[in-house]
Amino acid sequence: MIDLKEQIAAIVAAYDPANPRPTADALREAWLQFEPKSIAGIKAKERAKQETVGIPVPELKKIGQELARSAGKRVDDFIPLTRLLWDDYGREGRVVTLIPLGKMELAAPEKIIPILYDMCKTCYTWEDADRLAMDALEQIVRKKPDQWLAVLEPWLADENMWVRRAGVTAVGRLPMKHADYAARCLEMTEPLLDHEETEVKKAVSFAYRIIARGDTGVIVDFLDRNVPPDNPVATWVLCDTIRSMATALLPDFVSLIPNFERWAADPDLGSKDRKSVESALAKLRQVKG
Repeated sequence: MIDLKEQIAAIVAAYDPANPRPTADALREAWLQFEPKSIAGIKAKERAKQETVGIPVPELKKIGQELARSAGKRVDDFIPLTRLLWDDYGREGRVVTLIPLGKMELAAPEKIIPILYDMCKTCYTWEDADRLAMDALEQIVRKKPDQWLAVLEPWLADENMWVRRAGVTAVGRLPMKHADYAARCLEMTEPLLDHEETEVKKAVSFAYRIIARGDTGVIVDFLDRNVPPDNPVATWVLCDTIRSMATALLPDFVSLIPNFERWAADPDLGSKDRKSVESALAKLRQVKG
């Protein structure tokens, strides 16, 4: 098999921004060389909305990284190709195109962030939104958080569910790189604590767990203020934050056991919520020993 770098270099060399489809077709042939893997994590009804072959993400990223070598230097030229890959080339095209878009965003954020916003509104799956956040959107935010974190704030209040999820994911991941932003990122995501949409709730729980990697203290204080929650809709998020917390961080949360015990003892707690609370409580007790 021809070396992948050479293959993508040849494809890029033949790229015509005025006619991007032949290049997109050639890239599709490149990723179809790899063996598909399981796509069980993506629901059948979501897979039906776009071509989903199941090519492993690391292989798709290799293709995207080769594209990014040129795209970061020729932003305007590569916008037509990245848009086409996102719109017409299914799940694999979306994973591939987000890597060069990350480089393009670093070179021209004012131009690329609005494009990412438009793309995000057309997400089909959680993978679309999360990869858009991690591989493209957060690149400039991590590099210049003082300048670009505030730009993401409207994303968290957007009417589109996928825009909110992507915004929460990008904001929540920032403290892994910049721990001193943990409190601000928590403040930005806290209004979504009682958000009812499942895909957003999962992203919020994920954000709290990732923020904790930057500063466990701000999340411990947050849970201390909110457990039990004023709004029962937040029950799942607060409990999942503990249930899915990195094991190494859980000892910092055992001080919350009395809060969860009082919550579990509430006679008005519904059976589904009680199960969530008791599972979180069991996780904390297990750590305490």
